[in-house]
Amino acid sequence: MITLYAGRLVIERRRLSENWQATIRLAGAPERHIDLCTPDVREAFIRAQHHYMALRNGQTFDEVQEEHRGKVKCWSCMQWLPRSNECSFGFPEARQTGGRYAARCELFSDGTEGVGAVGPRP
Repeated sequence: MITLYAGRLVIERRRLSENWQATIRLAGAPERHIDLCTPDVREAFIRAQHHYMALRNGQTFDEVQEEHRGKVKCWSCMQWLPRSNECSFGFPEARQTGGRYAARCELFSDGTEGVGAVGPRP
C-alpha cells in the first residue's frame, strides 16, 4: 500500500493477479475507488496521481494526462520513495517544485535507459 497526500490518495493491490487500485478522499466529495488498469506499480503510481489531480482540480483524467505528457516528474524517477513521498537523495527541490525538478536533475532515471523492446541494448 502506498499512501500519498496525507492519506487522501491510497494506492493498493490486494492480489498479484489483480490491477492496482486507488482510493481518493477529498473534502466535500464522496470517497472514490478507481481501478488503475495496470499491474505495474510505476505506471499505477503515475496514473493514480493523474486521477487525484483531475478530481482535485475539476478536470478529466485525459486533460491531466495530456498536460503531463512528455514532462518528466520526480515521482517517475527510480530514486523517488513513494512511502515517504521524497527523493532518496534528499533533494528538497523535488518536493518544493511539485516534482518539476526532474527535468533539471542530473540523476533522474526512469529505469528505461538501455532497455529495448526485446531486452537490454548492446
